[in-house]
Amino acid sequence: MRQMNDNLKIAFNSGVIFVRLVLSTLIGVITSRVVLDALGASDYGLYNVVGGIVTLLNIVNSAMLSTTYRYIAFEVGKKEAGDSNKVFNASFIIHGGFALAILLLGLVVGDWYINNYLNVEAGKLPDALFVFHVSLIATSASTLLVPYQGVIVAFEKFTVNAIIDISFSILRFVLILLLINGDGNRLRIYSVIMMATTILSCATYLIYSYRHHRSIVSIRLQFDGNLFKDMMSYAWWTLFGAVAIIGKDQGGKVLINYFFGTLVNAAYAVASQVESMVLTFARSLSHAAVPQITKNFSGGNETRSITLTSYISKYTFFMMAMVAFPIILNMDYLLNLWLVDVPEGATLFCELVILNALISCFGEGIPALVNATGNIKTYQLVYQSFNFLGLPIAFIAFKLGYNQYAITIVYCIINFLCIFVRVFLLKRIFDFDVKKFVSISYLKIFYISVPLIVFFYFYDDSGFSHIQHLIWMVIAETFLLVTIYFLGLDKKEHQLINQYFTKIVQRNRK
Repeated sequence: MRQMNDNLKIAFNSGVIFVRLVLSTLIGVITSRVVLDALGASDYGLYNVVGGIVTLLNIVNSAMLSTTYRYIAFEVGKKEAGDSNKVFNASFIIHGGFALAILLLGLVVGDWYINNYLNVEAGKLPDALFVFHVSLIATSASTLLVPYQGVIVAFEKFTVNAIIDISFSILRFVLILLLINGDGNRLRIYSVIMMATTILSCATYLIYSYRHHRSIVSIRLQFDGNLFKDMMSYAWWTLFGAVAIIGKDQGGKVLINYFFGTLVNAAYAVASQVESMVLTFARSLSHAAVPQITKNFSGGNETRSITLTSYISKYTFFMMAMVAFPIILNMDYLLNLWLVDVPEGATLFCELVILNALISCFGEGIPALVNATGNIKTYQLVYQSFNFLGLPIAFIAFKLGYNQYAITIVYCIINFLCIFVRVFLLKRIFDFDVKKFVSISYLKIFYISVPLIVFFYFYDDSGFSHIQHLIWMVIAETFLLVTIYFLGLDKKEHQLINQYFTKIVQRNRK
């Protein structure tokens, strides 16, 4: 019964994350258009250039957030034997140090860079410095308050997270609408709006944590050398992985620009946007399962953690396929609906990039299990280094005269090999039942992939009308769901689904 409740919690939290992502993405797309109209192309570009400097610093926040909720969730899993407050205080002190370092380093290096190297229009340098300083304050404040968000994630309060995120996205949008009709320096006002909403949203996490988890977030300045060393090491290797991923992505854009120019960059940028949206939605399930995997592992129930990892890996691929399959079949049609002028080559780039994203979903639950063990150094060093190999190999391919699509093909091959690297590394970290994992996850994914490939091979949408495209997208999604049911699920899963629908039918008859 306990496991059933945990499974329902994961499913519910996954749905909450999915809804939050949908609403936040829609609000973000609309807001971007309004901001562009309000600021104009020049000031909008200036904000993004200067804000981009601060965005690099936010990598630290992402690494430390995962560190905080991992260690707190680990302590929660120990129940009475855990000391979540000690972990929170250690995390708070570490974040305070990071916030101070970001502020001081930003003021010294950032100001020097903007004054000497930033390419801005005449008279815009004071605005650039103002925007940078305001963004730096927002980044430092949000870094200091990250531990409070980590507490909420560790306790799986994803609904609270979604409400706060969506509420402040709406508030930000309303304030920006007022900005359009206001007077004064719109660039500076916009930067203040972004700073204020960022700090207020972080402060809301603080208030909620004090109201509901006061015993954990009470400040007790204490120093545990071993805990500090352990958390800093974990954060460092998490940061190493994040930097490697960003370096690979940004490096790919630089390579394409160097060999093929900005027109191909535009096509690749469109593909990257499509990949980001699809992956973000598909991985909502794995994000929801992370605290459960960590708590079960720390509570001594390693078997449950391994089972969760296996099923999350399978279900993440299924969710990714449900989003990606109809898109990849109708890519050219959908791109023409979305964009006025589709960059040449964007369709094939998008298809290859989504294929790469599908491959990357193999073993999606493994990183959470690795993080639960706390022994992430070997995994991050070997896996991310191997994954990064795609960049120099792509460079060699371009040097040898291969076309622009070579980089995505290389990334697909590397990601496919990473499927086996992940399992190998996890087996090295602790006694992992590879056979069970493969039978639950990889084999089921392989079974449903074969019919999908056949469907894609024979699918031809040339000459389709709008209605025909819509009909065939529904047919494709139905075919996928039927394939998943008969080839992707085991007997226990069939029984659960049948029981669920039987209850619905009986309830409607009453």
